[in-house]
Amino acid sequence: MFSKQDIQDDEIEDITIEGEDLRSFDFSRKRLSGVCFINTDLSFSNFSYATLKDVRFINSNLTSASFDSSFISSLEFTSSLLKGSSFFSSDIRKTTFSSFSALYLVMTNSSLKECVIKDCKIDNSDFTSIKSNKTKITDVTFTSVSFTKTELKTFNLKNVSFISSSFSEDLRELRGVKINLESAISILKSKGVEVDLIS
Repeated sequence: MFSKQDIQDDEIEDITIEGEDLRSFDFSRKRLSGVCFINTDLSFSNFSYATLKDVRFINSNLTSASFDSSFISSLEFTSSLLKGSSFFSSDIRKTTFSSFSALYLVMTNSSLKECVIKDCKIDNSDFTSIKSNKTKITDVTFTSVSFTKTELKTFNLKNVSFISSSFSEDLRELRGVKINLESAISILKSKGVEVDLIS
């Protein structure tokens, strides 16, 4: 039988937590390893400055959860709600984000190494100043997302759309990147260019 006492220690290992209410729980500066959260309400929880390794979040609510300045390795975020979640200045490695919806997601100043982002929609979010190494983004639609100072050529992009998203005036973030027609039209319109596909 799970008890919140089981997760009070600074180190939390090899435990499955399912269907629990952990709203606003403080995991900051803790070390989590081999932990699996299933159908768990973690809204407003605090993982700031924590170390997370081999942790899974499945069908869980991470609304307004903070992972700021955390070290994340080999995590899995699957079918979870990331609304207002923040990964500001986090070091994220070998982590998979899949089949989720994100709104007001903050990834600013984070580092993504060998990560996968797939099968999702990300809206009104901040992907500014991200450092990427061997990270794959597949089947993702970004709508109204800021990519200022993030070099998209450092990502492996496949079937990715950028709708009403923002870049620097000179579009430096897109240099060396192949984008689809829908994205190109949206970006040109944001720069005041009229696109005529009929003539």
